[in-house]
Amino acid sequence: MRDTVVGLFAAVVLMTGVPAGAAAAAPAPPPRLDVAAATAALAHQQIHRAPGAIAWFDEDLVRAELTDDIRILVAPFTGRYGKGGNYADGDAHLEQVHRPLRSWAEAQGLTLIKVEGLYASNLDGGAAVPSNIAELRQVTAYLDVTDTVLALVRDAKGMPAEQAFATGYHPDDVVAPTRQQVDELAGTLAESPVHDAPGRADPVADTLAEHSSATFGATVRVAAFPALRRGQPMVDYAPALAERFPDDVILVSYGNWLEVAAPDRLRITSARDFAYGRYQGAARQGVVMTNRMSTVLERYQLLRDDSAFARPLPEPFDLAGEIGELAPWLLLGSSVVLAAASLGPWWFRRPRDRASRLRLAGALTFADITGLGAELLAAEQETGADVSAAWERHTTARRLYEQAHTQEAMAEVREICAQGATILHGVRGGR
Repeated sequence: MRDTVVGLFAAVVLMTGVPAGAAAAAPAPPPRLDVAAATAALAHQQIHRAPGAIAWFDEDLVRAELTDDIRILVAPFTGRYGKGGNYADGDAHLEQVHRPLRSWAEAQGLTLIKVEGLYASNLDGGAAVPSNIAELRQVTAYLDVTDTVLALVRDAKGMPAEQAFATGYHPDDVVAPTRQQVDELAGTLAESPVHDAPGRADPVADTLAEHSSATFGATVRVAAFPALRRGQPMVDYAPALAERFPDDVILVSYGNWLEVAAPDRLRITSARDFAYGRYQGAARQGVVMTNRMSTVLERYQLLRDDSAFARPLPEPFDLAGEIGELAPWLLLGSSVVLAAASLGPWWFRRPRDRASRLRLAGALTFADITGLGAELLAAEQETGADVSAAWERHTTARRLYEQAHTQEAMAEVREICAQGATILHGVRGGR
């Protein structure tokens, strides 16, 4: 984790981007964390794994760094907030989980590191997140949070930031498949466009490929494998399958990770990166892979139609260069700028000068405008709804962005974007 950033916690609302008809049935929520049972266990053990937790980490490496006053709680995904979920909303989760845990830790004089799903954070608002694709793949394909947990433990011990982040933990290798492996999988996908390998915990809906092929005018072939284990190389089938099916869209999942290929490689990769950046909350709440794939396909279609940002926007600057280290979940492709829901204010023990903070504020604001524009366009295409009021907020935000030269002015523009998003979500029925 060369550039892992510890950042201020920001609650991120998960929104779906799933074409009608392609979405998987809503799964049952994961087990709800029993806070009382968790604190009782942590009173006499340094690491407690709650029922339903899915994250893995190298306990030997982590225990070697622990001091007597640090505890680690590994909890299940929270599940989606809202009706039928474990928590009505983010505030409910805050009141029922975060604050009771924090009160308990403070009363005991302990530092508590919490892993919810695949999201590692402390109770003071700090979170460690992957800083590049290889690290993100390790977390999602292997459900491996060793790197992020180690960084938080080291930070809790008061290590300087650069030392805490330099854990020396390396992602597993990615290897090409053998010819025999490609032959076998290609043969399977030629017979059926969706293949769920044995042991897959989150099967992809059989209807995904059929619906997506009809909607997007291209054959979609999907292979979904179980999450990998530490030390097991990831066999990257996507490039080889693209050679066997050169006109098709290829989606290959390993656990919660997704490799992609298509005739337009740049756009399909950008669409994948958009999905992982835009819906960062899935690290805590969980993700249904059928829905994640649908989001990627929907985004790919927008990019192919050159309509993702159909309304003119201010000229972007080098967003990756300016905030790559500060917003590690922000994954960029040349055709896409991710929206700001993928970003938290990743500032924690990383002093920056005023000019740098203004550049970051500008980047976040631009991402907000871009994300709202993309959602507005999608709403018009999907439902034909009248979203003119939200477009007005978008247009106003664009105009004021060009005139904004302070952090305060950028904050006002972001508030206008938030107003537009609220109007839009009301029109779309909270989708």
